[in-house]
Amino acid sequence: MIANCIGCGVCEAVCPSGAISQAETFAVLYRIDPVLCNDCMECVPVCPVDAIVVDREWAVCFGHGCPLASARYSGWECGQGDGRCSVCGSMLWRAPDGEWMCSSCRLGPSGRGARCPKAELARRRGVEIGATG
Repeated sequence: MIANCIGCGVCEAVCPSGAISQAETFAVLYRIDPVLCNDCMECVPVCPVDAIVVDREWAVCFGHGCPLASARYSGWECGQGDGRCSVCGSMLWRAPDGEWMCSSCRLGPSGRGARCPKAELARRRGVEIGATG
């Protein structure tokens, strides 16, 4: 849940990744799925009550803490929520050869690749990662 949310919905309207949705509560409040969030920061400046606060423990997609920001994974891509593992719900990554694989359970023909730090932190914090595949 977004602390101090007034339920205006402007954050959901500007989110390009669909990471912000209405929470299942009596009062109209919104929540951010930290795994689907691609760190674009579009929601932060539009919130009229400054309720959205960046949690520095989460890795930034293609930035600090993301393996795909390193030279080792040059040419790799992340599904950023569009491609999710049908087994564990984690992000799918595409290798330079075009093969998609799960970043966490290594589902794929070759089974190689680093783990998505967002998916790992979500597991440690007990944040549900729903399989969509």
